[in-house]
Amino acid sequence: MTIGEKIKYCRKQIGITQDKLAELTGIHPVSIRKYETNKMQPQPPQLEKIAAALGVSYNALNGNDTAGLRLETVGDLMGVLMVLCNSGILQISGERGEDKLLKDDTVSIHLNPVLSSYLEIGYTSRGKAHTLSLQDALLNIRSYKVFNDLLKWEKMDFIYQSALKSAGDNPNEATQAAIDEIAETKEKVELELQKSQFPLFDNIND
Repeated sequence: MTIGEKIKYCRKQIGITQDKLAELTGIHPVSIRKYETNKMQPQPPQLEKIAAALGVSYNALNGNDTAGLRLETVGDLMGVLMVLCNSGILQISGERGEDKLLKDDTVSIHLNPVLSSYLEIGYTSRGKAHTLSLQDALLNIRSYKVFNDLLKWEKMDFIYQSALKSAGDNPNEATQAAIDEIAETKEKVELELQKSQFPLFDNIND
């Protein structure tokens, strides 16, 4: 999904109009319409206002840039983990159940040690700013809500990738329609998981 499509999807999910979103954010209605139709890209200050009005994180709307992110919620981290999985930096493996979900007691999470060493998570604890390497954060990932969310996303990604592989290079019209439907569902799941406002590092001590 583009940023505009994400804004439109989230707006419809909470049942407000473009004019109402404009009112909540102080952004001109024409600009909101242009954002949603990808005729104009919102700048960071505008996107922050839109995210707050829609009840999602800035990162959920902003997309795939992992550089310099301050991750405060499970939704923030989920967005980054999806990018890392898609880029091959993070790999998830394990025994798959009949429901196609990986069994949590068999799951292994592997990071590319060279690339992951350059990635840090910024967070705030007791009013102080801190940084934590992604590698260290993932050592305790099972204690975070994000672990279950990550397995939900992995299941959808597995279903989508399996459908693509099964279809081959020249799928017929019906097969392509089915793949498109799976892709749309996958994107919605991704966006929903990135909307989580559950605090990420409440249990980290100074």
